[in-house]
Amino acid sequence: MKAFVRIAGCVATLWGGAALAQDDYRPSAQRATRQDIEPLTVSHSREEKRADLGLYAQLGGGVEGYTGQLNANTGAGFAYGAAVGYRPMPYLAVELGYQGSINSLDVPGRSVNLDHGVDLVRNGGQALVIGNFTDSRLQPYGVAGIGVDDYNIRHDSVGERFGYRDDTSGYVPAGLGLRYQIGKLVTADARVSYNFLFDQDFAPTAATPDWMDGRYLATLQLGGTY
Repeated sequence: MKAFVRIAGCVATLWGGAALAQDDYRPSAQRATRQDIEPLTVSHSREEKRADLGLYAQLGGGVEGYTGQLNANTGAGFAYGAAVGYRPMPYLAVELGYQGSINSLDVPGRSVNLDHGVDLVRNGGQALVIGNFTDSRLQPYGVAGIGVDDYNIRHDSVGERFGYRDDTSGYVPAGLGLRYQIGKLVTADARVSYNFLFDQDFAPTAATPDWMDGRYLATLQLGGTY
């Protein structure tokens, strides 16, 4: 009888130890899964959001020219600009930008400039809505918005003689671009746009303005997302 009690006690002790070991093992495995695997997933997700979304700023330059009636007397020139935007989601952004350009002007009917060097200085601001076509590192996109320009003729006395003058006017920009995320912060942005001008009173034209009397702009900008 005593031997049976001893055997039963040993069996109970071994059974309890195995159960306790099993209870200790399962939470340990679960803790390892939560601590080692889930943080990696969360960290990766945060890195993706940091590289793509949020506040961004860009600075760059390019070339600008005019079309239609304005093309005959306005030469292509250097353009420059800066922009600040916010991307709340992968496919949408809003942007405020400054644009400037310098161009030469020809005397109507004559193949000569008003003066040597820069004749027309443009400064403008615009508000844009940008829609991305993909949410990858390389993002083609479309852009549209509204803007306002201030035109300044450098040589007023000469310009007024041939129909050029200072002016302020609005425009509607529309275009396409390609944005590339370099690393976690740096971005490169190439954009081509066409601006539909409300009017072109800064320059003499032979007929009523139409949609062909506009301005094209091609720029390359570098910036960062924060």
